[in-house]
Amino acid sequence: MKQINDIFDIKQPQRDPQSGDLLVVEPFLTEAHFRRSVILIVDHNDTEGTVGLVLNRRSNISLNSVLRNASCPTHIPLHVGGPVEHGRLLYIHTLGHLFRDSVALENGLFIGGNFTDVLQYINSEEYDERCIKFFAGYSGWSAGQLKREIEEKTWAVTNLNNTVAAMTAQDDTYWQEIVKTLGSEFRAWLLCPSEPHLN
Repeated sequence: MKQINDIFDIKQPQRDPQSGDLLVVEPFLTEAHFRRSVILIVDHNDTEGTVGLVLNRRSNISLNSVLRNASCPTHIPLHVGGPVEHGRLLYIHTLGHLFRDSVALENGLFIGGNFTDVLQYINSEEYDERCIKFFAGYSGWSAGQLKREIEEKTWAVTNLNNTVAAMTAQDDTYWQEIVKTLGSEFRAWLLCPSEPHLN
């Protein structure tokens, strides 16, 4: 992926990403899965590649429509984690103490865990949408690919400082809020129309 336009080229160097970080896409990228996306890195390895989940793409499908063999409330949304393996269900949460075998992401979030524990939680009165988020599919980069895209200024790398905002993110509004935290050099990104038309 390369920038369509380098008018808003960012000179600020980017640090190497790690699990738990956010990737914020530059405003000119028009690929449907990544347009104005904020991605949570859930696994990063220099030799094996990177896996991430788009936080701000809520689908029109509910979780219960894909879990046909499990009891599930009808109001829990399903998000699109990326273009890879749409048939795969993933979930992040703040409930590592409740879900056996979940993996910490070093920022207050966890990924995965025993699905029986998950079902018990989402069917309980304790269920809170701010604590668990479900995804169909994920975003993936081969070894070295994400590093090249960061060098090309396709992505900005930043810390995840607000887990509640990440868990409740639904749309482009979250992208705008995260861009505001990146610093003054990125303010030009906010001036770009969401659907640019160049003559």
